[in-house]
Amino acid sequence: MKKIIIHCVAVFFVFAGLQTAHSTMAADKKNLYRLDAIAEIPINFVNNRVQVVFTAGPGKTPLTFLLDTGASSSVFFQSEQLDTVPMAFSGVSKLSFPAIDAKVTGKRIVSIPLRFEDFIFESKRGIYIPANDKVSTQLRIEYDAILGREFFQAFTVEIDPAEKVMRLYKAGTDLRGNFEVSQRIYLEGRTPHIHFVSQMPWERRSSRKTMLLDTGYPGSMVIWNKKHFSLASNAGQTLEKGINSAGIVSFIDLTFGKLYFEHIPVFIAGKVPAQAKKRDGLIGASLISQYHHAFDFTNERLLLSPVVGKDGKAVQVIDGLIYTPDKEAFDLKAYYPAVPNYPTLTVRIRPKPSQKALGAER
Repeated sequence: MKKIIIHCVAVFFVFAGLQTAHSTMAADKKNLYRLDAIAEIPINFVNNRVQVVFTAGPGKTPLTFLLDTGASSSVFFQSEQLDTVPMAFSGVSKLSFPAIDAKVTGKRIVSIPLRFEDFIFESKRGIYIPANDKVSTQLRIEYDAILGREFFQAFTVEIDPAEKVMRLYKAGTDLRGNFEVSQRIYLEGRTPHIHFVSQMPWERRSSRKTMLLDTGYPGSMVIWNKKHFSLASNAGQTLEKGINSAGIVSFIDLTFGKLYFEHIPVFIAGKVPAQAKKRDGLIGASLISQYHHAFDFTNERLLLSPVVGKDGKAVQVIDGLIYTPDKEAFDLKAYYPAVPNYPTLTVRIRPKPSQKALGAER
């Protein structure tokens, strides 16, 4: 996956309807609603994505896992470490990686118990990928395995970026009292999606969009839609044809549900992968990881609150890089304002603008 530091882009994330003082009070108030978690496990953010370490096997081999809501199965990449973990297989299966337009074939693992201190999660029917596979070579550099949808179905999963901890609760535990916003998730074939209506800069009117919720993709948003690519390539600056026409990175203001994001980098793909199916694209980790958030698949909710420090100011979590899926070349479109000479990433909180104000901005 190709990542590029943009040296001329200031990216702003704005959370809907919240002022700094309000958020600080909410942060204090939420402690009153703190429920007892099944487990609290340290996490790290690497390329905006959540990683967690579990041990496996009789030798307590440490394995680094990526938390991936977009993965239909957990995935284990062959390595010297993983070879020390006993496992039994039950047939062969194929798995798609939409963000990098790839498919892999691997063996189904019957089960692997994963441990952190006294906590045990038994991963079942994960896929074992041999080390010589192209996808394995590309992905296992950063982690040993992927924890997919089975994990999010087994628990309500809370991610606290400020404390760098993951809290696990019984599936269906209602955490809405701890968060500012509850966004509906649609589980279509057990795959999490977010539906929203928005008007992109290249659109004449608002349109409904169906986006895969994919924390395995480190960027903010990808649009897989030939119509959007065509409209965007003809709006603003002219898109260069040839090798650089594989995709466009634009910077847009976006609202979905109660959330408002400003100047978000969006990759618009010129090629629509087969795995896209009827989706218009995906929402990736850098839109979600900036927030204290929780996945409640049982009640079909994504819960979010801004990450606020002791001084009441928003805390930067994401890294400010632009990620494109699978090494595409791309052009930058002129949908962003004048910016400083040095790369910056600013996170701030303010009230959501009124519809009248939004109309004036357009």
